Amino acid sequence: MTSIASACLLAALLAIPAGARAEERPARLLLFDVELLDSSGEGEHPDHAGRLKRVTDLMRTELESSGRYSVMPAGQSGAADAPPPSVAACSGCELDLGRRAGAAVVATGVIRKVSSLILSIDITLRNVEDGSVVARGVADIRGDNERSWRRGVDWLLRHRILAPSR
Repeated sequence: MTSIASACLLAALLAIPAGARAEERPARLLLFDVELLDSSGEGEHPDHAGRLKRVTDLMRTELESSGRYSVMPAGQSGAADAPPPSVAACSGCELDLGRRAGAAVVATGVIRKVSSLILSIDITLRNVEDGSVVARGVADIRGDNERSWRRGVDWLLRHRILAPSR
């Protein structure tokens, strides 16, 4: 009877797909703060720094809750004394910092402001090993305000960055 039970257990285990047997670990992701590149000439808005922090927090929360990533904020990673002032202008330094932090993926975000009405958001996730793009999303938004920034980042995360593969 023991050999029959063992054979049934073995058959049941073999019927489970390999991916379902071993729980996949989320990839370590180094998240850089979202940056603002302002070419509008309108001057700095008093809430831009706060908004940038809040959309970065939104990215961290959504990437982490997807179950795909274990997110480390770049400022807390210990990979450098301080992240560069502009990852968008550092010519790939985010990959080096990602390697030093032990991350598999780095995430950057840039909001480009042309005017108070015309802005765009670019979110990119890159493989630290070879620099290839894991996911990327770009969207135009209208309005330099909290609501449009949050909706733009949220939309990109849901429909481009974390969208299921087709």
